[in-house]
Amino acid sequence: MFKNYLITTLRKLSRERSYTTINVLGLALGITCSLMLFLLIKYELSFDNFHAKVDRICRVNTIYVRAEGEVHDTGTPLPFGPALRKDFPELEKVAMVDYESDGLITIVDGDKAPVRYQEKSGVVFIEPDFFDMFDFPWIAGHPKTLAAPNNVALTEELAQKYFPNENPVGKRIRLDNKIDLIVTGVLKNFPANTDFPFKLLVSFITVKDLGYDLESWQNTKSDLQTYALLLENRLFKNFENRLPAFLEEYWTPKDGVNKRVHTVQPLRDIHFDTRYGTFSGKVTSKATILAFAVIGFFLIVTACINFVNLATAQAIDRSKEVGVRKVLGANRMQLIRHFMGETFAITVLAVFLAVALNELLLQRFAEIMKLRISFDLFGDLAVWGFLFVIIVIVSLLSGFYPALVLSGFQPALALKSKNTTKQGSGLTLRRGLVIVQFAISQALVIGMLIIAAQMDYFRNKDLGFNQDAIVTVALPNRDQHKLESLRTQLLQKAGVKNVSLAFTSASSGRNWSTTYYHKLGDHLEEHVASLRFADARYFETYDLQLLAGRAYAESDTIKEFVVNEVLVRQLGFASPQEAIGEYLTFWDAPAKPIVGVVKNFHLLSLHDEIKPCLMATNARSYFQAGIKINLQNAPAILQHIEKVWNATFPENLFEYKFLDDTIAEFYEGEEKMSQLLRIFAGIAILIGCLGLFGLVSFMAAQRTKEIGVRKVLGATVGDILALFSKEFAVLILVAFLLAAPIAYFAMNNWLENFVYRINVGFGVFLATLVVTFIIAGLTVSYRAIKAALANPVEALRYE
Repeated sequence: MFKNYLITTLRKLSRERSYTTINVLGLALGITCSLMLFLLIKYELSFDNFHAKVDRICRVNTIYVRAEGEVHDTGTPLPFGPALRKDFPELEKVAMVDYESDGLITIVDGDKAPVRYQEKSGVVFIEPDFFDMFDFPWIAGHPKTLAAPNNVALTEELAQKYFPNENPVGKRIRLDNKIDLIVTGVLKNFPANTDFPFKLLVSFITVKDLGYDLESWQNTKSDLQTYALLLENRLFKNFENRLPAFLEEYWTPKDGVNKRVHTVQPLRDIHFDTRYGTFSGKVTSKATILAFAVIGFFLIVTACINFVNLATAQAIDRSKEVGVRKVLGANRMQLIRHFMGETFAITVLAVFLAVALNELLLQRFAEIMKLRISFDLFGDLAVWGFLFVIIVIVSLLSGFYPALVLSGFQPALALKSKNTTKQGSGLTLRRGLVIVQFAISQALVIGMLIIAAQMDYFRNKDLGFNQDAIVTVALPNRDQHKLESLRTQLLQKAGVKNVSLAFTSASSGRNWSTTYYHKLGDHLEEHVASLRFADARYFETYDLQLLAGRAYAESDTIKEFVVNEVLVRQLGFASPQEAIGEYLTFWDAPAKPIVGVVKNFHLLSLHDEIKPCLMATNARSYFQAGIKINLQNAPAILQHIEKVWNATFPENLFEYKFLDDTIAEFYEGEEKMSQLLRIFAGIAILIGCLGLFGLVSFMAAQRTKEIGVRKVLGATVGDILALFSKEFAVLILVAFLLAAPIAYFAMNNWLENFVYRINVGFGVFLATLVVTFIIAGLTVSYRAIKAALANPVEALRYE
């Protein structure tokens, strides 16, 4: 019996090649996309869950409670870790980590000329207990060597890079031209699915060489974090509940008001919590992961709908086959198994094709997402499990209803051709499935268009300053004589319009918040603002607009302040002019006057609202130069900048970046989502059109004689085209009415992540409807016109 079913199935698939091709291709596209999304979700969910003690590890976070609201931070004070070890016996281990990210590495090897490398990420100061908590294997050396100052461990990658074909242990390197280190160990490269992207690991005690105050409880730094290993994971809440009393013992805030709260976050939650952050910079919310899963499921459903529609549409053609089988003794269960077997065969073919497509396209998909996603068909049981589930689900979703319809024909009626199209094909169900299919496609198109519009808004919104033609370079040394010499030499080149020295550019990912005080009557008002230390040329270089007063005078220290409109409102003034002459103070320094007010500009990305900004000169805090240039002669100017910079800082490596590229990086996540939706919306439409083409082809074949009669009676090609198009136009319109509110609700929730956002207008929905009508119209028209142009004599010859 099985052999008979198999032979019959293979013959059927071979004989009806267009039917088989449409179904296999549609299912393969849907499964390919779902498989890619599965691998993406699997990758995201795997972050740091490979550690044996993952359920007992936590990070201590900080929440600042201020009048302006809560500020979430991952940092803790430097003495935090030692105090935890002393006061919390339920903590098995405590480790502090200071992620400096980038650093200049100089290889010091006897009399050889120094070799320098600029590491853009991976430089960290770390305590040895970290490796008693996390499973990052050592190849050479031991973690305990990181208990001593000026010791460093390298990953395999850096060890080979710095000391090719040599044993790196015992070698010397220098960090940032000021800290000499001895290599005491080598670790395996850290995997891609970790939020600890470390490469160069310096003993934590060495942070004293960075000038940090090891005893200060006052300040925190986001990348200076504390991790703890509890004896039992159920103790997380108990640990957190004891932290307020612990903090009170060591730190008393100004005015006796508790404005800092520490919370405990399990390691498993860190990668998914967008309120905080990670060393890797990768945070994926669980809502985003759910969205990926939903898109993958819908693409599978869309492909399955094709199968159901085509199978039920063909039911009338197979009614005699069913009648003959029943007359020969086949019961309904046997017929269901036979038709389900056909579906299973098509699904297996589609899975094979999907695996092949995945092998071809996954690398490109990973590049778009900027992730290191791998596909190991033979070594990953999860992939096998996913493919098995896909085969079962798709076979059931696609095959059960058609099998039920086909096996339900009465043999007497079937052999007399009395089963009508409506009885045999489930017309109402097919219409409903077409509606669902196009509703999914239209919802994805609406989402794609809204994200594209938001991205266009990001690119074109006035940020309050001029970002064009500004080159930024780092200032590794804050020697005033060197910095002034650098500026003077840069300005000697024609095409260099201006040079400003500052903490950072007008808009960047770096933010320096501080508490400042404003004297109001007999008491001090406390506020929080973002600091922008910059020289007096900053305003001209970035075209910042003064609304009142003047720019501050050039100075090496803090003498005067310029503030933005938000800070003026924070102080309670109705106009910029009222703030001029007011005195502010911070860091226990003498009060200084406000001499100017600038128009609001975006210090951070458009994800964040414009914060109060306090601007002043302070040469010790200038870490970056902003250079305004003439782009018409950019190559020569960039060569000049490099030459002057290298002469000024010969022990460092030159790198530059255009400010507009820095700003574009703020929205990489949204750009990835936009590309993803474009791809999947296009595939959903393609799958839908494949099904539509197959359905119209079948309808044309079923109505060949009807079309012939209509043409003999005078129907034109346009009339025949309208006959086919009218029904599908109604179905697409109904699908749109279903998709539009769902997509609007989902995308409106997404837009709420942005303080500055577009308003979703009617144009997006109209464009979606028009695009869908055009694509579906072209699909239907091609087959309908072909049927309409056929010779009616051929259709009516045997009547």
